[in-house]
Amino acid sequence: MAEIRQLDRVQPLDRIAAVDVGVPPRVGGRALRLFRSVNIWFWAIVGLPALIAGVYYFGIASDLYLSEAKFIVRSPKQVQASGIGALLQSTGLGRAAEDTSAVQDFIMSRDAVRKLEQKDDLRAVFSRPEGDFVSRFPGILFWRKDFEALFARYDHFVSVETDTNTGVTALDVKAYRAEDSHMLASALLAYSEQLINELNDRARRDALDTARREVDGAEQWIAQIQSELTAYRVKQKMLDPKSASAGVLDLIGQMNAAQTNARAQLGELLDNSPNSPQIPLVKTRIASLDKLIAEERAKLSGETDSVVAALTGYERLNLQRELAEKALASAFTSLEAARIEAQRQQLYLETIAQPNVADYPLYPKRLVSFITVVATCMLAYGLAWLLVANVREHSAR
Repeated sequence: MAEIRQLDRVQPLDRIAAVDVGVPPRVGGRALRLFRSVNIWFWAIVGLPALIAGVYYFGIASDLYLSEAKFIVRSPKQVQASGIGALLQSTGLGRAAEDTSAVQDFIMSRDAVRKLEQKDDLRAVFSRPEGDFVSRFPGILFWRKDFEALFARYDHFVSVETDTNTGVTALDVKAYRAEDSHMLASALLAYSEQLINELNDRARRDALDTARREVDGAEQWIAQIQSELTAYRVKQKMLDPKSASAGVLDLIGQMNAAQTNARAQLGELLDNSPNSPQIPLVKTRIASLDKLIAEERAKLSGETDSVVAALTGYERLNLQRELAEKALASAFTSLEAARIEAQRQQLYLETIAQPNVADYPLYPKRLVSFITVVATCMLAYGLAWLLVANVREHSAR
């Protein structure tokens, strides 16, 4: 009984092996059905797609004419070591690499499609009668004729790619007519150059606006400080505290000199004429000078309403005015530099290769596309066959 069960387990594996190597199985009906099912799947996965691809690429697919253009976005080399250079750099001037990506994104954007639709009749170009019913707009989905459907078909005809090593951007435009592809490529180059000019104008406006705001801010700062100085002078009742302090110092110096002379005179009188009637007068004069000197020193360096306190506030405001004047001068320098910089072309779109008018169609690549479809289907069929064989082997155990 054990041997019979072992033979029952081995027999399905023998049948599967006979089918895999193409040898007629010993049990004909079941193996024949399995072989036919394998052929059905082969035709479904490989044969039918290959047939459809062959019919389309060699019998239906329309010719496409390629117009290629190459351009590069450049900016002049600048040495930006000064403050205005950093200012202009912060506003976005002279950054060609980022703007190349901006141009590339614009070409593949809805804005470019909308411009081509409005100015270059893009719908008519994509709907030429020379195009096949699969690739032309609106294609198989005849009920989709809106803008989004047009944009979805756009990348089938237009492509753009930038070489990161050289910075050169290649624009490829395909169409059913050679003049159409040339026209679209030329229009996209013109719109890209217009975008570059708009970026230049925007950068110039930003730089000038920033410099003007700095000038306006410095002027407002100076006006505010000048108003504070005027109010301070009115409050202290002196035009110039520096001059006032100098006058007080001169007066104190004069009174000190007079006091010194009076003391010297008093000493001579005491030595030579101790009973002289002038001695009380000289002493009274010395006492008056001492009192006046003390009063003037109090005015000069007292805690409140003194010349020193007034001079301290005045010097603080005067220092702020000097700083504001320097800031205003620097702002005017930045504004003038920004104006000079604005007169220069910051970004350039240089066309390296003009759009060409194709002599013969380069697309579609019929043979390459057909071989790609067949190879892909064969790979899918092989993977499916390995999966099915693995499942059958595990189920037979």
